[in-house]
Amino acid sequence: MPSNFLLHTQRPKRSAAAPRPAWLTLVALLPGLTGCTVGPTYKAPQPPNAATFGETRSETATIASFNSPYQAAGKPGSDWWRLFHSPRLDGLVTEALRNNWSIQAAQANLRKAAEGLHAAQGSLMPQIDATGTEGRQEYGAALFGPWAWTFPAFSAYSAGLDLSYDPDIFGGNHRLIQMAGAQKDAERERRDVTMLLVVGDTVLTAFEAASTADQITVIRGVIDTDRETLRLATLAWQTGRKPRLDVVTAEAQLAHDQSLLPPLINALEAARTALAVLTGHSPANWTAPTLTLADFSLPSDIPVVVPSNLVHARPDIIGAEAMMRATNAEIGARTADLYPRLTLNAAAAAEGLMGGPAGAAWRLIGGAALPLFHGGTLKARKKQAEEDYRIAFDHYQSVVINGFREVADSLNGLKNASTELDNQLQALTSADDALTLSQAGYQAGRETILQPINARRLVLLARQNTVRAQTEMFRQTVRIMVATGGGLADTHVTSDQWRSVRIATR
Repeated sequence: MPSNFLLHTQRPKRSAAAPRPAWLTLVALLPGLTGCTVGPTYKAPQPPNAATFGETRSETATIASFNSPYQAAGKPGSDWWRLFHSPRLDGLVTEALRNNWSIQAAQANLRKAAEGLHAAQGSLMPQIDATGTEGRQEYGAALFGPWAWTFPAFSAYSAGLDLSYDPDIFGGNHRLIQMAGAQKDAERERRDVTMLLVVGDTVLTAFEAASTADQITVIRGVIDTDRETLRLATLAWQTGRKPRLDVVTAEAQLAHDQSLLPPLINALEAARTALAVLTGHSPANWTAPTLTLADFSLPSDIPVVVPSNLVHARPDIIGAEAMMRATNAEIGARTADLYPRLTLNAAAAAEGLMGGPAGAAWRLIGGAALPLFHGGTLKARKKQAEEDYRIAFDHYQSVVINGFREVADSLNGLKNASTELDNQLQALTSADDALTLSQAGYQAGRETILQPINARRLVLLARQNTVRAQTEMFRQTVRIMVATGGGLADTHVTSDQWRSVRIATR
């Protein structure tokens, strides 16, 4: 046995100028070794061709198409809440987008998915590792037999590079990259859904706080009127002009109206606490700004989309479609597992004895593995992936139908809220007229002071109902924004029934 024999049939090259190893040539040829991609080709589902949402046939539910930069981008990034023209609301939403913990977690999940895509993309590149060994060794007869006595104990070292490469002949790695990319897209849409819901909740809670504050003001005015009524009734009873029953009735009315105040105060505090949580603050360390409905105005036009465009506007629908792409790519990856797998390995190192000169050594190894029997595991995984795709498809259809329902409900809610607001404004106008007539009758001596006071109380109660109706208009407007995916603030659909209704401050 020659004395220069080494393991792995490596040959040390003693000369300083070693020839170019063959593995360097292999590296240059690696990009051309990839082959086909097995598995089904993804086909996006057909968008719906309906002209309206749901079964509604009213004018307000007839949808017209429009072109919006947000709709084209498919992101809920436009400042749609600015349609309400409230700097205080803008500040709350900015705080929520910056500090809300649910959004922070969604951002982290998106970054995680992006790194998963980067990790998957690395499989297409050669994998190179630096290696090094150092040790002392003595060979025995089990390895070299009768020549063992010619190999004394020795100390040696080795330092070099190991290269491995999977040419991905059947596209399994490419499918995994497609799957990771689709999962990243899905996480981005989940992040956008979270942002949209947080913004929607913040705006709705701000409206709730403002509405409650306005109702508290109205009820306090009613209570003040009740106290004046009680004072006058007591005075009339004491002078013998009115019976005791008027005093008891006034007392009961005052107690009843006073009981309306604590629930409203509790609701206001709950709304302010909710705003603190939505904006990422501790309620003990942060105070929400004071809001009234006069701080907001309804937009003149309501932005909506046709059903075929809804699938490109709502992030939950876009995310569900991304999961279909991910599961379709997984079918391809599991299909590739059924085909042969080719691997290439190469190494180059400098080896030598301790204290002696170093020489070059290299190796080039190609291998292939064809799955023959795995107990049905590989086929079962492929079938699992196929079922995952069916689940993703069914989920996508469910999300689309639910989106239709939410838009239809919001449109109907907006129509009914508009009608209710019209009725309450009319009732408030009638109450104002009754108050004017009562005051005129009192001044003419035809009525007692109680009639104008009661008329004033009815005006205040009508104003409270008007506040509630206005709040419902705000709620339904926000819901239509959220239901259509948000970010539709640049272009609108005009309808006479969606006229702007300014807050009535009387």
